[in-house]
Amino acid sequence: MQDPTIARPARPVRRPPVWPHLVALVIVAATLVIGLVVYPSAPDPMPVHFDAALQPDAWADKSIGGFLLPIIIGAVVVAIFWIIAACLPLTGTTRSDDGPHTSATASTWSTQLSPRPEVTAATTAATMRLLGDMSIATAALIAVVALTTWLGVPAWMAPWLLPVLMAGFFGSLAVSCVRVFRAQRRLG
Repeated sequence: MQDPTIARPARPVRRPPVWPHLVALVIVAATLVIGLVVYPSAPDPMPVHFDAALQPDAWADKSIGGFLLPIIIGAVVVAIFWIIAACLPLTGTTRSDDGPHTSATASTWSTQLSPRPEVTAATTAATMRLLGDMSIATAALIAVVALTTWLGVPAWMAPWLLPVLMAGFFGSLAVSCVRVFRAQRRLG
């Protein structure tokens, strides 16, 4: 094992992949277009919440803001995931008020994930992939929920739509988390 107090050469900061967040934004934009097309035929009052059997249990007056609220939420969530992914490479650096230092002399507000740069790099890369996966999964989940709210839920789809949506969303989260843990264990 290498001594963590020995200075290592600086590693270039990797940029997060942009494409997953762009895919998520395309999903949100496509849902927005569909929403604007179906808005004139939306019922007034609109269903805004559904129970586990996908039956409406809460309604609100028809308004463009309320109608497009899922799109706004989806866009904000995608933007937050994108911002976090863009800031994540900074976790591989150490810094104190006096400037950069090795991990042994860094201040208490240092964000170094590990004294071993290769572990930090692998964890950071896997976490950036996780954020991209979650951006797409969240956009898809919100799109399906918005579309079923606006267009209704066909009777043949009602019994299995919610379990399939939740399985897809949480399955994507589980696969992404396993990638992060494997990246840490491989180098640990």
